[in-house]
Amino acid sequence: MARRDDVSKMPKDLREQVNLAVRKAAVEIMNDLAEAGPEWSGEFQDSWVAIPIGKAASGSTGGGYPYDLNDVPKLSTSIKETARAKKFQIENIQPYAAYALDLEEGFFWADEEPAGEVVAIGKRSRPGFRGDVTGEGGNRSTAPLDWYSNYLNGGEMKKALERGVLFGFKAKL
Repeated sequence: MARRDDVSKMPKDLREQVNLAVRKAAVEIMNDLAEAGPEWSGEFQDSWVAIPIGKAASGSTGGGYPYDLNDVPKLSTSIKETARAKKFQIENIQPYAAYALDLEEGFFWADEEPAGEVVAIGKRSRPGFRGDVTGEGGNRSTAPLDWYSNYLNGGEMKKALERGVLFGFKAKL
């Protein structure tokens, strides 16, 4: 976490670069999540948002996949807000998100074909996790079981964060 006295010595243009880097990192993470997650109708994929933690943010908090900088609010470049360790909370706003993220068990069925690639076909426990499809059966899954936890803990989110920060500091304002 940046100390406030360290940030107070940063010129405003550097604080704006930090803002851009953080926003670009959010875009990278949102696009990764949209690509890695289940894609049945496209609604879940289009429902990632970056909600600013601090005050005085401006702009949109969402859009549709693929996401870009216009889908992430600009943050305040005040010393207090630039020094804040947490800038955004990235979440999916669909009411069924906890099931799609494999965080809660549920009952799943579908009458239509998925828009995304099917990664598993088989039987699903009832109740069960969305991605837990094994053996013989007609249930389909468009993302592996625990895709979200694996993204967060397996290093992919860290890579997206690094790509965003690198881009943000290379870009010209």
